[in-house]
Amino acid sequence: MSSRARRMLPTAGLTLGVAMGLANVMGYVFVALVSATLGPADFGGYSALNTYGVLLAMPAGAFQVIVARRQTRTHRAQHRHVTGLRSSLVVGVLLAVITIALSPLLRDLLRLETAWSVVWLALMLPPMTVTGALQGVLLGREAYGRLSLVYLVTAGTRLAAAGIAVGWRFDVAEVFGATLVASVATVGVALALARRDLGTGSRAPRVLVLLDDLVRSNVALAGLMALSSLDVVLARTVLTDHDSGSYALAALFGKVVFWGTQFVALAIVPILADSRTGGQVRATLHRSALGVLLIGSVVSLGCALLPGPLVALSGGSAFVDAEPLLVWAAVTGTLWAVVQVWLFAGMSRGDHVMTVVVWLAAAVQAALVLVVFNSSPYEIFATVGGTAGVVALIGLARVPRGGMTPSPDSAETAEALGMTRE
Repeated sequence: MSSRARRMLPTAGLTLGVAMGLANVMGYVFVALVSATLGPADFGGYSALNTYGVLLAMPAGAFQVIVARRQTRTHRAQHRHVTGLRSSLVVGVLLAVITIALSPLLRDLLRLETAWSVVWLALMLPPMTVTGALQGVLLGREAYGRLSLVYLVTAGTRLAAAGIAVGWRFDVAEVFGATLVASVATVGVALALARRDLGTGSRAPRVLVLLDDLVRSNVALAGLMALSSLDVVLARTVLTDHDSGSYALAALFGKVVFWGTQFVALAIVPILADSRTGGQVRATLHRSALGVLLIGSVVSLGCALLPGPLVALSGGSAFVDAEPLLVWAAVTGTLWAVVQVWLFAGMSRGDHVMTVVVWLAAAVQAALVLVVFNSSPYEIFATVGGTAGVVALIGLARVPRGGMTPSPDSAETAEALGMTRE
């Protein structure tokens, strides 16, 4: 198999997939430890604030994508590669300052005991955005071994923080404080792993070009996070404290599929950043989506057959109400994961139609839960799962069939521009 054909396959990042799978297992254990320590009521508040943190960390994911697009072989050969370190640090600091300013409001909205929970969360943002840029450097260079280590260190340090939280019986604020220490340790390791690749090309694009790309990517990821993460916040808003905690625990199994298959979406970013014919792109995306569906089906089957043991391991007897919700969460997470593949494919090629679709779906989903379908966790899962299914079908319909225009960052475009200048 030629190098070009091998890179077209979604299995190109298999090492990354194994590492992200292990990282998700550690993340699962992290949540199990935290939920057992906090109990349903406090865990509901923790999950709601953590979801807010996931949304604030979207620039980290955006930096990973836009830096990876500009670290391909074509960009390095033309000295147009970037690292995004300075920009990511500035963005992280700004988000932290804004979050700290809003900490009293968030404390009251999410029914937290202290605003320090929000402060510790805010201080995680700069290390998270910088880590995202470093991951983009490694992803764009297809350094899957080193990138895998970053993901494993991220999960491992968080797991260590959870272990300390259990031993010392931490409250919500103290759990976030321990996680802050873990995020600082992670960015230090990521810097060490990527240090030899941190040079910037002499013809790197201007800062404004990167900022424009960052805004577009953030808007896309924000829509994806709104579609796939706000259900926990919505559940906390419309359900009782106990029911919202049960929903949050069940939702974990949807996130296992969603985050656990992200390696598929990430692996196609450097592949699709350089132009491919429509047929090749179509084959790559169909293989990727099929892989995601297979993984999600396995998780869903496990949730259907073993809900009791899974809940017992995740949160204990206090969360028994979550057992029948697990399979709903896993199916919903599988649909989110398929949407993620379609969205990352569009981001890789500068196609933003799916961004609009995802945002519209997130708005419809929120309105339906807040106004109509909010009497039980089942209604919320049915609403968010149905919405995800519609978006997944729209993304499938948009997979290219034949010839296609090269992306702005592709080798073909760069070559054409060079010929024009000559």
